[in-house]
Amino acid sequence: MGKNKEESKNRILTAAMRLFAEKGYDGACMDEIARKAKVNKALIYYYFKSKKAVLNELFSTFFRESTELLLRFIERGGFKENAEENKRLFDAEYSTYLETNRDILKILVAESLKSNIRDVPLFKLVDVGGNVDDEKINKIKERVNIPHYTQQQMYVTEFFTGVIPFVCYIVFKEKWCDYFHITKEELAKYFDAAMEATHERHHRNMEEGKG
Repeated sequence: MGKNKEESKNRILTAAMRLFAEKGYDGACMDEIARKAKVNKALIYYYFKSKKAVLNELFSTFFRESTELLLRFIERGGFKENAEENKRLFDAEYSTYLETNRDILKILVAESLKSNIRDVPLFKLVDVGGNVDDEKINKIKERVNIPHYTQQQMYVTEFFTGVIPFVCYIVFKEKWCDYFHITKEELAKYFDAAMEATHERHHRNMEEGKG
């Protein structure tokens, strides 16, 4: 019975994710989610009090899992210890995770652009407090021990030259390829070169004391 309940809940979340990505959060309704998940609408309300609660569950799972990947990268030494190997592992893990959750990224972008939103969801990809256990976050902060100014610079750099380009790449790449008549392989090559010349060069400069 427990397994069936979990399967039903997962079907609801998967259906909601696809509908929110396709029609927008505001454009999807609980009846559509129920039909797509092939469950009774009453079952959705058994798990979730509202449509907003469904969205919050999708976001919290995504942020928890993406933050765990980031923390593993830092715990392995980040860019300071075994930088090349750590970067290779992180790029493979993180890019695969984001690709798998492309629909969530679409929803994140759409919700973050709303003018009435103060708690911008996309910001949680760099401001990870609250995404996972506070004790784990505090241990990482103690280990890294970054001054406030440096931390703010890091947030700005990571968000505007790392997170946003990568999110846009994943969300828009198919439309980009159609519009500019290039293959996904060609786009990946150009994107990697652009990131190498900007975001990754910044990290190399910081390591070499030039930043």
